[in-house]
Amino acid sequence: MGEGDFAFETYCGRVVIEATDEAMTPFGGLVPWAAFQKKSGVFERLAATCPVARSSPNAAPVYDILTSFALTALCDGRRFVHVERLRQDPALPELLGLEGVVSDDTLRRFLKSLPAAAGRRWIAAATRPLWSALPEAFILDWDSTVQTRYGAQEGAEIGYNPHKRGRPSHHPLLAVAAGTRLCPYYRWRPGDSHTAGEWIEAMEECAAWLGPDKRPWLNRGDLGFGGEEMLAWHEAAGERPRYLFKLKLTPNVRRALAVLPEEAWQGEFAHGVLQVAEASVQLSGWSRARRVVFGRRLQGTIPAREAGALWEVVKHEYEAYVTSLPASDAHVWQVVDLYRKRADTENVFDELKNQWGFGGFCCRSRVATEFAARLLLLTYNLWNLFLRLLEPTRHVEAFQGRRWFLLLAARLVKSGRQRVVKISVRDEWRRVITDGYRRLCRWLEATAPQLGREGDFRPALALASGRPSP
Repeated sequence: MGEGDFAFETYCGRVVIEATDEAMTPFGGLVPWAAFQKKSGVFERLAATCPVARSSPNAAPVYDILTSFALTALCDGRRFVHVERLRQDPALPELLGLEGVVSDDTLRRFLKSLPAAAGRRWIAAATRPLWSALPEAFILDWDSTVQTRYGAQEGAEIGYNPHKRGRPSHHPLLAVAAGTRLCPYYRWRPGDSHTAGEWIEAMEECAAWLGPDKRPWLNRGDLGFGGEEMLAWHEAAGERPRYLFKLKLTPNVRRALAVLPEEAWQGEFAHGVLQVAEASVQLSGWSRARRVVFGRRLQGTIPAREAGALWEVVKHEYEAYVTSLPASDAHVWQVVDLYRKRADTENVFDELKNQWGFGGFCCRSRVATEFAARLLLLTYNLWNLFLRLLEPTRHVEAFQGRRWFLLLAARLVKSGRQRVVKISVRDEWRRVITDGYRRLCRWLEATAPQLGREGDFRPALALASGRPSP
């Protein structure tokens, strides 16, 4: 045996282990991802328009820094230090055109150096081509989430935190395009912010970043978004989106429920099925009456003896929504159904937190934490579009997507100017990957620069769904 080699007796006989200088990687699926990333041009645009001038001859290129962070997030990293897992992989720099994967200190220093306002515009301008994937009339689902923080971090304040009560947190606001799993907007906020705090500024900023040709048809939100200021903003101009928000069952809302006549409720009440009704209601604090849709379900009856009354008491579960959709556009039943489709947004938040490390990548600097989240969401959006080509029939969450399409043992073989990556796939899975790579190649051809379609993501969704591209 050569120096440093080992031999082991296994069930298949004697097996020798020896070191090799060949470029090998557990991330063979990064080859098509590298082609997808290159054709999108997002990281090249970011590197070319970076608002921070790097004059030191020893400074790492901006493209290397951005791609190193994206790789860390893509390969299940949750902290800046997790980039160290990738630094010894010899295939990654070649596949993605890097001088080398940078260190975690380099990532943090670069993010800290970004100017807040200019940095937001920088990322928004470079990522605008992604929103060509959005449909003509799309819905934005707005919600906030709590990111628990530990240690002394800028902006970490004590506020609403259902998981760690009394623990400081950040409370960002996000918008998700319904039915696409894409997250086109993010706004950093301190932990003591209200659910709908800074929403008007966020909506105006989101509209500017999406571009004049991409306007949401409807804004949809959970409890906390139905205040007068937000409703009046939608009603101030005709070109602004419609709204549909769930209302808290405050005493004023319950009084409006109480005055509804029984014949106003539509649908049978038996078996706990939903009944609906609507009314024009002006709640305290509202400047005008608005369309409010109510729902109720029969939960049972309480006998007169238990209720302390002369007759039995009927018990219902109630819900209420305020909307600017006229009855001609959405019947009362359709309003309730339209709101319930918002439930998919919670799956996006769950995936971001548990499978993308959305609550991680934080440090003392608020700016670094904010821009790490923005770059993570950019990687998440790109990966979702990428997977739409590889698995067009359903949404694949990151946990499965990484295991199916990214973690493929591979060997990089160089022969002259040609590079061949050999991946280990067999049987049925080989057919699945082959079909996905064919769809990806068709998208790469459909977005050729000479056709003026570079960075156009509409063909990606068209090819994935089997429809002709626009």
